Amino acid sequence: MNPEASLFAEANTLLSRRAFLLGSTLPLIIGLRPGFAQEACASQAHIVLLADYVIANRSKLPKLQNRRHGTVSAYLKIMYQQLAAEQVAALVEPLANAKVDRARELLLTWRISTNGLEETLTSATPEIREDFLASGGGFSPLRAATRSGEIAFFFDKLAAMPEENRSGLEKGAALSVIDVDDESKKAIGAEALTRKLYVLAASLAATQDDANAWPVFLAALQDLGRAEQLTTMLHWLPALKGKPALPRPAPANAEGQLVRTLVHQTTIAAARIPERDYLGTYLNQTGDYAGSGGAAAAIIDLTREGAAIDMETAWLVIYESLVESSGNRAEMDKKLKNIPVTGVRFGGDNVREVLDHMLAIEALKAHAANGGASRPPELQGASADFAPQYKAWQDAAAVIAAGGDLASLKSSGQKLSIAANLLFASGRHEELAKFLTSTVPNSDSIRLAEMFAEALDRHCNGYLAFPAEAVLMPGAPIFRFEPQA
Repeated sequence: MNPEASLFAEANTLLSRRAFLLGSTLPLIIGLRPGFAQEACASQAHIVLLADYVIANRSKLPKLQNRRHGTVSAYLKIMYQQLAAEQVAALVEPLANAKVDRARELLLTWRISTNGLEETLTSATPEIREDFLASGGGFSPLRAATRSGEIAFFFDKLAAMPEENRSGLEKGAALSVIDVDDESKKAIGAEALTRKLYVLAASLAATQDDANAWPVFLAALQDLGRAEQLTTMLHWLPALKGKPALPRPAPANAEGQLVRTLVHQTTIAAARIPERDYLGTYLNQTGDYAGSGGAAAAIIDLTREGAAIDMETAWLVIYESLVESSGNRAEMDKKLKNIPVTGVRFGGDNVREVLDHMLAIEALKAHAANGGASRPPELQGASADFAPQYKAWQDAAAVIAAGGDLASLKSSGQKLSIAANLLFASGRHEELAKFLTSTVPNSDSIRLAEMFAEALDRHCNGYLAFPAEAVLMPGAPIFRFEPQA
């Protein structure tokens, strides 16, 4: 066996080591789910109810808090109720005027998708026009512009900018349409190449499913120096589609090649995790290539042939794989406590805390769903710090299982979050929507209502789901409006 083949055999051996959440360590059996956006959806009304609650009550919060909520809810209401143009404007313009987070991005995206890019920029304020031409105004408007049918106008604007100022815009435009088919990417890429938008054209080629797209692009480019520059810059992009990295000169030694392989595999895995990922951050902080490679292999194996997993399944599988690789759960827990997390529906301020909440949900969801007089199950595998908190989870599960009065679970933000998570995980989605929207509006109820509206969407039409979102835009879902026919 030649040295290169031996090296990749070693990498594959490392990457094949994986741990599933079975056995005595964690008493869980995690099942794969079909693509959520294809499931029959019975929750549309619940999503709209939660969205309406957020929109109606966000202004009751202090200014700094109320600006955090409303845009995602407005987008979901638009999509699930198929609002007319005047209704969309009446809904989103007040949010944008109130400077609600991402509301201007949503409004600009909708206007480009509805009215076209040239008309939108012509009628926009100088501030909005300059913002778009400088940064795209966000990922969503870039996608709307690239899909608007006015590629010539858009690309001429990009080409007029200094080359050194536009590479981020070019790459963003390409990645915003990562979900479209190869033929569309080829057509867009050809338009980009005629205007010497090399980063845009190269990024589109690198994210096609067709393995031959990159050499075809290089042949059309006919510039060896620029080809080398683009390959170095964009070598990792095929990971977003589960493909090998772009070919680069070999590193100085076998260890360097192994590291390259493991980093790329980790990126592939992160791109297959919905919502958020922590494996990439863990690798960056620790340099644990072997552990990260094994965890990445587990995720890649679970998602082969397009199988979908939810965020909690992915996070728990990664955790157990990392623990197995390190052989020291306590030391791993310390490392994961150092990775901060904000804005996830499970609760927790760091990865280890989020995992504890996920474990509690997994342990109790069947009991909450099925009822019965039995005591809610005990919890295994959680951190020592979480053990005293678990009784509150058991008590909430018992109330939900018995069909009891949930009013007592509205007395604190912690109880509200616990009950919402258990109602969601146990499939009691109508009760979840009624529970949150019957709560006297406060920062916790409004925040959770918007989070669970998004969570229900991911089990419904999946408007907020997007390929490679955990890598490209964690915690900031894209707003998509398909081009008008």
